[in-house]
This record gives sequence, C-alpha cells and structure tokens, in this order.
Amino acid sequence: MKQIVYALVSLGITTSAFAGTALTSKPETDGEWNKFLSAIAMVESSGRDTIKVLDTNGHYSYGCLQIQAPYLQDSRLNYTLEDMYTRTKAFEVAKAYLTRYARNYETRTGKVATYGVLARIHNGGPRGAERSATEEYWTKVKAELEK
Repeated sequence: MKQIVYALVSLGITTSAFAGTALTSKPETDGEWNKFLSAIAMVESSGRDTIKVLDTNGHYSYGCLQIQAPYLQDSRLNYTLEDMYTRTKAFEVAKAYLTRYARNYETRTGKVATYGVLARIHNGGPRGAERSATEEYWTKVKAELEK
C-alpha cells in the first residue's frame, strides 16, 4: 500500500482525507457539499454564523460564508441578506450559486468544475476560477478540507 501512495505522490497525485473523495472531482452528495461549504466557512469567518463585515469597497458580507447581495441575487433563491446568518440557508444559497456557475464553467471550458474551481468561483465570482488572485484562497480551503 505504501508503494502505491508513494507512486501516486511522485506522479503529483495526492490523496485527501476528505470523505474518501478526490478533490479533482466535485461535490455530489449533501454530505460532500456540507463538508466543502464548512471548509469555506472556516476560511471566510472562522465558522462564525452571525458575522457581518464591511469590505474596502463599502460592501457588506453576511454570515459564515460572507455572502454579498449580488451573490445572493445570482443564487435565484428567495432569501434576505439577514437570512445568511442561518447556516443552512447560507449553504443553500452557496450551493445554488456554485451549481449555476459550475455549469457555465463546464460549458465554457469543457472541464469538470472541481472543488478548487468551486472555491475559486465562491471567492472571485462567476469567472473566479480563471483569476490567479483566487489561487491562494483555494489553497486555504483545501487545507481545511484535508484536516
């Protein structure tokens, strides 16, 4: 078994403790989505649900996922920004938003919207996966997933 792991690592393929799921795929089950979004919540707010932050551009971000008004609107769910203080609602919004823009990414690029792509879209917007500025963010989320 050790030889297989060493071979995978030498090829640049790593394994993850994340629910037995390779991070080169995308979340499918509710459990995988919850684990993924919980990792994002740790990066965004240290897991705090009732946080509101004003950014340097004068925009507020709400809840554990630090959701802003355009993100909420793009999710196409009928929630308020104050609803983002409720983790289950924030997760529903994020899943709707990320699923929507994952489809756009996959259609545009012909590639799978992996966990990394989804994290970068969350951080950088619909084309966030194409912005180098979101690479460090994915590194932080990945580290949370691998704990």
